[in-house]
Amino acid sequence: MAVAEIMAIMSTINAAAGAINKVAGTCSDVETIGAFVGKLGQAQIDLQVYKNKRGNNLSQEEHIQLALAKKAYDDKMAEIKDLFYWSGNAHIWDNMQLEMANARKRRIAEIKAKAEARRKAIKMAAYGFLGLLVAVAGFILLFLGIRAYAEEVAWWTNNLSGVAYSVGIRW
Repeated sequence: MAVAEIMAIMSTINAAAGAINKVAGTCSDVETIGAFVGKLGQAQIDLQVYKNKRGNNLSQEEHIQLALAKKAYDDKMAEIKDLFYWSGNAHIWDNMQLEMANARKRRIAEIKAKAEARRKAIKMAAYGFLGLLVAVAGFILLFLGIRAYAEEVAWWTNNLSGVAYSVGIRW
């Protein structure tokens, strides 16, 4: 399953790179390539998120797949950079790199915020469950106390009524 995720990211890289090559071969407008570069940027983020999510628990096959995906990404980005520089649009490339960096930061912050919200929700659910347990335990103790008190009152009532009856008090 894990390798399938990496393969999906690699297919995104290959699809975006293929589309860029097709667009680059049919038109001279470098700005139309921007959307495909954005997809490549998302693939880079997905690779990093996957690696961070799994931590040091990656298998050898996953390490190899990640390395291949990173190499494919780096190669495609180098090709695109050359395309922009050769066409005299280095400033567009620089702006795209800046925007991709900002998008990465936003996406990583979004992922961290979701993880933090999930941790808070789990913590609140745990506190709620603990509160519910305390309330149930309190009610059980309350009912046991009432039962014990009722038994005590019944015992005194029965014994006192016998004593009262023997001395002539009738109720």
